Order: sequence, then C-alpha cells, then structure tokens
Amino acid sequence: MDVSFATLAGTHELPNEDAVAATPDFVAVVDGVSTSRLTTGCVHGTPWYASSLATQIVAVASREPGRELRRVLYAALEAVALSHADTCDLTADGTPSATVAIARAFGDRLDYLVLSDATVAIDLGAGVEVVSDKRVDALVGDLSRAAKTAAPGSVEQRDRLEELIATQRKLRNVEGGYWLAGAVPEAADHALVGSVPLGDVRSVAAMSDGASCLVDTYSAMDWGQALAMLADAGPGEWLYRVREVELADASKSRWPRYKVSDDATIVLCQGLSSAT
Repeated sequence: MDVSFATLAGTHELPNEDAVAATPDFVAVVDGVSTSRLTTGCVHGTPWYASSLATQIVAVASREPGRELRRVLYAALEAVALSHADTCDLTADGTPSATVAIARAFGDRLDYLVLSDATVAIDLGAGVEVVSDKRVDALVGDLSRAAKTAAPGSVEQRDRLEELIATQRKLRNVEGGYWLAGAVPEAADHALVGSVPLGDVRSVAAMSDGASCLVDTYSAMDWGQALAMLADAGPGEWLYRVREVELADASKSRWPRYKVSDDATIVLCQGLSSAT
C-alpha cells in the first residue's frame, strides 16, 4: 500500500511527542501523553518513549506478520518496558505512556487496533467506519470539561486540573478504569480491534487526537468529506485545516481546550491490495 503522513508539533517551544512507523503493509501512530504535573521517573522522556514504542510495534509485526494485533502491542509494550526498567522508575505516576492506532493489510483483510484517544478511519466506498477509543470520557469527561472551561490561569482552573489529574492517576491501567500504552503490557488486552474485507477499502487513515479533532471536536466537516479531502489533497492539507480552525479560536472560547494546538499526526494508506 502507498503510505504518506504529516505531523506537526503543537508548539515550537516543546518537542513533538507523536511518532509514526510503517512498512509496506503496516502503520502505527503513537501519541505520547503529556506528563505535566507528574513525576515521570524516566530519564528518557515522552518523545523517546513514543518513538521507541512505534519502532517496536513494527518490529514485532514484521517478525510475525499474522500475529493478532493485541499480541503485537503486548510484546512491543513489554520490550520497551524492559529496555528502560534498569534506568527508570516504571511505577512513577508519570511514567511515559501513549495512545496507539494501528492499521495492517494482511491477506484479504484490513486489521486495525486503537488504544485510548486515537482514531482509525476507513473509507469503504459505501460509507466510513471510524474506530476511536473514547472510554476515558465516560470516567473523567465532566472533570475534563470543568478544567477546560475554567478561566485560564485561575485558581479554579488549577484546582480543577489537580482534581482531574488525581482522578486519572487512580483510574489509569486498572480494572474498571481506562487503558493506555505504558509500563503495563496488559493494557494491550483492552485495545479495540477489528477487521474489514480489504477489497472494500478505498483508503484508511490512522491519527492522533490532535488530528481527529478536525472532525470529532471542531466539526469542520464530516468523516466522509474529511477522508475525501485527505485522499485528494494529502495529510499536510488535513493538518493545515486543523491549525486554521485552531488559530481562528486562539482564545479557546468556542472550543474550550487546555492549549491552542496539540501535537497532530495523520497517516494515509491508499492503493491497498491483497497482502501476505
């Protein structure tokens, strides 16, 4: 398949914590989770973690092409954890973690995996199948909205953020909570997975939430329109549209959010055919 991608950091002052890795029939998008206000215990940092995990996912998948995607992610999480267990405290509250989106052409099917706030969108011609893991919203959505809508820099916002972070710590990677790629490989068991016939697929896009927001937050277009634009104009145009919307709302008043722009990454896969 033909693979193209674009990625932009949310700000020039901080590194891009997204990562992409791909082969001719496999793509992985990893979105490193911000560790603001948390002790990381890691000497490497989130950008290193995101790129290491993306690389390991592709390495595992390449060694065992037909392996079930949850098992691929499990092995990759385990490998990355082992690679820095001797130098870093993987039990720290802010130990690096990430969201993950995977798409794979294998045989006569397209397989996908999504863990936490990432998205895979598939153009099936007759419609669009969108897979996005928003389970965290059911647990902390109200707290998140309260923090976003409080006056920026106010005592109220600080208090709401501290309440949100404390709640997330308790719920992260535990039964009854929500799951992120991190130091607990078992998180892979909770990823959303599925398959569609490869012959039905016109294109597939895997993206971080900083890119999916064009549709699922800002409603600049619907998924069908967005994927048609993506196929015609490419990933760079998608991210340009995201930034255009965000800069028009730099005050964050129309769409309350923690920062004007987030790291944004999108991968487009076209020309799919039967693979082995």
